[in-house]
This record gives sequence, structure tokens and C-alpha cells, in this order.
Amino acid sequence: MSKTKKKLLILIPLFIFLDQLSKNWMLSNVFDSQRIIEINKYLNFVPVWNKGISFGMLSNFMNINFFMIIVTSSIILFLFFWFQKTKNRNLSLSLSLIISGAIGNLIDRLSHKAVVDFIDFHIGNFHWPAFNFADTYITIGAFIYVFTIFTSQKDNIA
Repeated sequence: MSKTKKKLLILIPLFIFLDQLSKNWMLSNVFDSQRIIEINKYLNFVPVWNKGISFGMLSNFMNINFFMIIVTSSIILFLFFWFQKTKNRNLSLSLSLIISGAIGNLIDRLSHKAVVDFIDFHIGNFHWPAFNFADTYITIGAFIYVFTIFTSQKDNIA
């Protein structure tokens, strides 16, 4: 395994730790009191329990949490195997970010039966669905993945 991959592998638990640290702080300081912390005119911290999938879709679907635990665990295993095989540095970075975010949200599902979301971006009355650092890792990882696919001259997956 290359030095770069070892560093990326070390970053995974660091990103998970930061995600869980932020969520625990929010649970203690925002969720318990059900308050909203206004950061500026575009950003608030709000308490949101996401029992569904992305953007709260399928929240009312029975046993969605159990289903999501199974699906997320399977995806994480697949991504770890892919991470081991790839030789492309950007692809490895994207996979490490996606793995970090997936594990962070999986921890929530296992411990709270829902994902802890709290970042609320908004412009006026238009609010983007609340999210967390794990969601941010997944999104950044996905953008790096797409960028890598479109800019790669050859397939670097071994």
C-alpha cells in the first residue's frame, strides 16, 4: 500500500471522529433544548432527526433504519475493497471521504435510529435540507469522484 493510501486510511477515523464530535456537541447544546443557533443570515444550527434517506425521503417507511443499516454497511464494504484496488490518488481520496461520511451516518443509525442533521443553509425562506459533516464528506467525495472520472485519461483501477 502506498504512503498516500496509508495517509488517507488514517484520515478516515479522524473524519469520523470530527463528525461524531460535532454531532455530540449538537445533541448536548441544540437538540436537548430544541433551540436554533443563528450563525449568520444564511446559516443556522437546527435540531433535525433524519430517519429516512437523503433529504429525509422515505422517513415514514417502516423499518427504513434497518434497511439503511444493511445497505450502508454493504456499500462501505464495497468501497473499502475498491479503495484497496484503486491506484488513482484522487479516486482514493474520494473513496476515503465517502467511506468516512457513510460510517459517520451509520454510527448515528446504530446509536440513535436516525441521523443527526444540524447544518441549515438558507436564503430568505428557502432552506436547503439540514445536513451534517458526514453528508459534507460524502458530497465532496462524490464531486472529486466525478471530477476524476471526467478528467482521467485512462482507467487507473487495478
